[in-house]
Amino acid sequence: MVAGENNRKRTLPAVSAQAGKVLSTRPRRPLLLCAAVLAAAFLSAGCAGVSADKARANFYSGRLAHANENLRDIPPGDKDEILLLSERGMIRQSLGLYDESSKDWREATEINDRLAQYSLSRHTASFIANDNVLTYRGLPFERTILYSFLAKNYLAQSNWDYAAICARNIIGHLENPNGFPDIPYSRYLAAFCLELINDRGNAAIQYRAASAAAKSLVIDPASGSITLAATNAAARPAASENSAAGGGDFAGELVCFIGIGKMPKWCLSEYEYDMAPYADIYYGDTHLGRSYPFSNTAELMAASRKRLEALQVSKDATRVVVKEVISETVGSQNQALGDITRLILFALEEPDARCWETLPLWLEVARVHCPAGLANYRVEFKTSGGVLLKSKTVTAPISRRGKTYISFCRDLEEAHP
Repeated sequence: MVAGENNRKRTLPAVSAQAGKVLSTRPRRPLLLCAAVLAAAFLSAGCAGVSADKARANFYSGRLAHANENLRDIPPGDKDEILLLSERGMIRQSLGLYDESSKDWREATEINDRLAQYSLSRHTASFIANDNVLTYRGLPFERTILYSFLAKNYLAQSNWDYAAICARNIIGHLENPNGFPDIPYSRYLAAFCLELINDRGNAAIQYRAASAAAKSLVIDPASGSITLAATNAAARPAASENSAAGGGDFAGELVCFIGIGKMPKWCLSEYEYDMAPYADIYYGDTHLGRSYPFSNTAELMAASRKRLEALQVSKDATRVVVKEVISETVGSQNQALGDITRLILFALEEPDARCWETLPLWLEVARVHCPAGLANYRVEFKTSGGVLLKSKTVTAPISRRGKTYISFCRDLEEAHP
């Protein structure tokens, strides 16, 4: 390491009066440093870009093929690469392109694993500009949910072993939350994946954890069956006269993972903010049962950011001091340039608002009796009060493991040309 690098290592972390003294005694180097870091900040700043916004808009409008095309080329090494891969993986899953979707999400997890050591120059720029210049990794709940959606790809392809690997990754992510919120939806999905490979002991542990985290639901650790807690029994919709029984032609079981609504930026109707909507499942005219809300991604986002703010206080305070030291140092040589530097540096001070925007707002699960040989079912998406929002018939994905049928769907319709 050269001498100049040694000097920078000693002086940059000093964010106190002593730091100001050190910087002010070397007038030319801070100017060069300021110029270099400002350049890096401007080159690195910004959001995921126009293509991402177009892709999200097309996705929520049902133009899935257009959304996929918007994100066709993702630059390797881009600071938003994980975010863009997450978005494209969701689009491709909705198109039924499970191999391509899985490839995107696996790549995103691999990049995330490599980011334990991140770029010194970009990390330094984040102290001068803002955290938007850092490589996007997502909040902890986003990293966990990524494995949840990846598992669903494998379930759709009857790849039980790979789904179970995702389950173990989910459990690992949730083992030491460090104050970040638990995710009952991911807990339940992990338990179900373990159940499918007959790891019933560990499945029961996760079903219990999901039940404890969901609070309003009771989950049987032996069977994974879902009911409302006693305090919420009044919220249960009346059973249809044609509801399925547990025997005879309805000896099978359908486990369906359901997404309802849009992340807040894309919400167009009030129900997405109100009490949890749900889905009624039908086979022909027979009501099989309903879905239950396990997680709300907007609530997970808010709780995660609140926790992150508590962890961020120290860094934010340090960043303000560093900016003041640089501005004063530049101003000692040229007052006008110092004022401009201060204006630019603090104009760049903004929170990192990037997030995985194609996630559903509500993450729900339905576990109901169904007929053997199930080839399709109808879903009616309803408000918390039972008002019909939309309906769709699902024919794929429907995979099967013994008498258990596995599927997932979302309240999005692909637009017709």
